[in-house]
Amino acid sequence: MVAAAYPDAPSALAQRARQDAEQKSCSRPYSESLSAAEARRIVDSARASIRYPADGRLIGDWKHGEHLVRDAAGERIRENRVEKVKENGALCVNCHALDPNDVNVGNLGPSLTHYALQRSASEALIKYTYEKIYNSWAYYPCSHMPRFGRNGFLTPEQIADVVAYLIDLRSPVNRR
Repeated sequence: MVAAAYPDAPSALAQRARQDAEQKSCSRPYSESLSAAEARRIVDSARASIRYPADGRLIGDWKHGEHLVRDAAGERIRENRVEKVKENGALCVNCHALDPNDVNVGNLGPSLTHYALQRSASEALIKYTYEKIYNSWAYYPCSHMPRFGRNGFLTPEQIADVVAYLIDLRSPVNRR
């Protein structure tokens, strides 16, 4: 539908309109549920897609992460062109409660308030959090959460910054 609406779309937009094999499997009607083998294939493909920051650190700068979770900028279409911006944002606040002092929060996804305080901030949690943000289908095939890293919307370093926002005890997410 998007491709038909924008036949002369720039390649960045045209690419976003093409479904990959996993999206095609996940776009079927609810009455046609995934088989166990299809779900396993999606999870395996999602896990294989995960890339890590060049320096190997899965926790970055929580202050930059805070900017990313609140920012909506990035790859918007204006006048049939992909808008140029400094960097993409994740806009996590549209779906998740994060900072316990925020009153206007999303409720489509689970609350992430006190994320690290409610969990053991172990290496396993850090890796899970990073991978879930990079490609949510690595854990839940066909999840409605965007596949930020898989689709190239956020870099591995940006994802590490979002992880820091969730994990760092100095972050507003973990305020008491």
